[in-house]
Amino acid sequence: MKDFIGELAGTFILVFFGCGSVAVSTLFSSYNGLFQIAAIWGIGVTLAIYASRGLSCAHLNPAVSIAFVVAGRMSPKRLPVYLSAQFLAAFFAATTLYFLFGGAIAYFETTHHIVRGSLESVSTAKMFGEYFFRSEGGGVLIPIGVAF
Repeated sequence: MKDFIGELAGTFILVFFGCGSVAVSTLFSSYNGLFQIAAIWGIGVTLAIYASRGLSCAHLNPAVSIAFVVAGRMSPKRLPVYLSAQFLAAFFAATTLYFLFGGAIAYFETTHHIVRGSLESVSTAKMFGEYFFRSEGGGVLIPIGVAF
């Protein structure tokens, strides 16, 4: 239970700060450069590690947890606990951000004439994951990683 709570709290803090920084930069035209977003992500990582280190190993990412199992540094029996806490925390953090910024997202999309699912919608979708535009095949948005 301790591992679950640690990963849940740490991953929530990480996703909330990280994706929240992108949301604020996008929605309120406060983007001054990559450094500001990277700095907030760094603060989020630091807080997440401090919040979870005493309870779990502060993996905060399924890839890290899987790597620990593969390297033999963590028992495979603990992996489902870590993964479920991380996925739930990311989902809760993204849901919390959507709850906080839902009105601002709708206003941003309305004022910029953005229709969800269109190529222009990447500007709001990037708040919850990383996307890039692939021009071959008629221009497709491909999610690289998502918050949940």
